[in-house]
Amino acid sequence: MFKEISILLNATDTETSFDELKHRVQEDNLLQKSSTYGRKKSFSLLKKTYGLDPRISLFRAFRWAWSLSEEDERPVLALLCALCRDASLRVSASYILELPPGAIAEKKTLSSLLEEAFQNGYSPVVIRVMTRELLSSWTQSGHLHGSVNKKRTKASPNAVSTVFALYIGHLSGLQGRTLFDSLWVHALDATERELKDSVHLASKKGWIKYRESGGMMEITFSPEIFAGVTTSE
Repeated sequence: MFKEISILLNATDTETSFDELKHRVQEDNLLQKSSTYGRKKSFSLLKKTYGLDPRISLFRAFRWAWSLSEEDERPVLALLCALCRDASLRVSASYILELPPGAIAEKKTLSSLLEEAFQNGYSPVVIRVMTRELLSSWTQSGHLHGSVNKKRTKASPNAVSTVFALYIGHLSGLQGRTLFDSLWVHALDATERELKDSVHLASKKGWIKYRESGGMMEITFSPEIFAGVTTSE
């Protein structure tokens, strides 16, 4: 769905309402689908994966991050958002993110994980489709590379995606140092040094306020972006 969400977000702005987004997809056929059914299905999948409603904190933050990001970082942003809403993607993360650089992501292994996680929930045919689509998602985000044998590679995050990942961690109930232990920060593929550099840059840009003293850490997100959310420990 990365191609579709890219077209939709690039053609609208951060103030575009849910109803307007729906109209652009289903009535204006922004995604150039060949049938009414295709338009409705695409919108339904986009809504399921990303939310599409600026009243939802996650989607509002996603739009903010998208508006400030470089094109090559956006696949990571889309993945971070989808990880919040797609259980199968989270299951696959436990496998993909632990692969060492250069290791091949095995379809059989991923399919087995999905079968175990969703026991009797999907037929073997559906599991195969899910496996293929999940590997495609991780390839689009930069965590895998290759057409047939998909090998583990390092994603390319920066300050924008780091702030987005930290904010998602806050939404899940984490605070202070534990924000850096979340699935979303893990998915950045960033070293500790890279994370610190991104946090300091984000602080300089005014997206967050970051303080660390005496073993205590506090992160305050910009009120203009995150409605004054504070997370500390």
